[in-house]
Amino acid sequence: MRHLRRTSRDQEEEESVFVPMTDMTVSFLFILMILLAFFAVRFTDTDTVPRPEHEALRQRYKTLEAERDGLVAELTRLRQEVLSLHSHIAALNERNVRLQDQIREKDVRIAALLAEIRELRRQLEEQNPLEQYIITAQARRAEILQQIEKALKIEFRDNILVEISPENDALRFTGEGLFASGSRTLLPEKKAVIHRLGELITEAIACFTVNQRQVNYAACNPHGIVIEAVQIEGHTDSIGTNEFNIGLSTDRANNAFLTMLAGQPDLLSFHNMRGQPVISVAGYGEMRPIASNILAAGRAENRRIDLRLIMYTPRDREQVEQIQQQIRDGLRLVVEKVRAGP
Repeated sequence: MRHLRRTSRDQEEEESVFVPMTDMTVSFLFILMILLAFFAVRFTDTDTVPRPEHEALRQRYKTLEAERDGLVAELTRLRQEVLSLHSHIAALNERNVRLQDQIREKDVRIAALLAEIRELRRQLEEQNPLEQYIITAQARRAEILQQIEKALKIEFRDNILVEISPENDALRFTGEGLFASGSRTLLPEKKAVIHRLGELITEAIACFTVNQRQVNYAACNPHGIVIEAVQIEGHTDSIGTNEFNIGLSTDRANNAFLTMLAGQPDLLSFHNMRGQPVISVAGYGEMRPIASNILAAGRAENRRIDLRLIMYTPRDREQVEQIQQQIRDGLRLVVEKVRAGP
């Protein structure tokens, strides 16, 4: 009985303790709920964005990824190109080394040739003055013909066939380039060629002839080279009689000369050392062929106009010195003689 009373009292004490703890827990939970509600009201999720903006960002991300992939591919290509260029540079460097070696070899060769030229000049100076004069005259003639040939080929590349003779003494207009077959009259489209030829001849021979131009002979012709004649020659093939061909070739040469003279009327004022006009005309028909007349190609070569330069040849050393002195004097005495007439 006594034990039962103690138990009841213990239970009551336990219940009296449990009630305050329960109340405290409820109060704590209530306060916690109030705090949670407060923080829930105050809380803002800054990591949340609107869907359209999110989609736009995703699209932008994909675009940047594509650009990145493109840049990576371009970088790879550029690296390959750099490697290729490095390889090309290495090859060029090797070639440059080879070329430098070749240049050094050429320099050695040039130095040897220059030494040879100096020696030849020394030997030339020691030669007989007459031989030296003749060699120099031939060289000047070749230079004049080459200048005229080059100018005509540049200006009338597709309109004329002109070449220097193997002897380096004449320009040859071969084939039927200037005249139609059997015709004595220049083709209309070829007159411009002959007009230009007259201009080139007039300019080329001024330093080597007696004329009334203001020519500084000492500067442009220090060796006293003189042109004896500028001969316009007509030639034919062997078809037809000799008499016909001589007449045909002469008429063609005259026609070419008159065409040049029409464009350069002072062409007859250029004289040689004897006071004679250097321009002359000749027709040789078939008598001076340069190829066989058996084949058509050979006959075409024989039908031609030659412009031949004939250089003055002194008879001895004293005459060479006399001409060179006249050149140094500006051909004053010769010009005065030409102006005075016969």
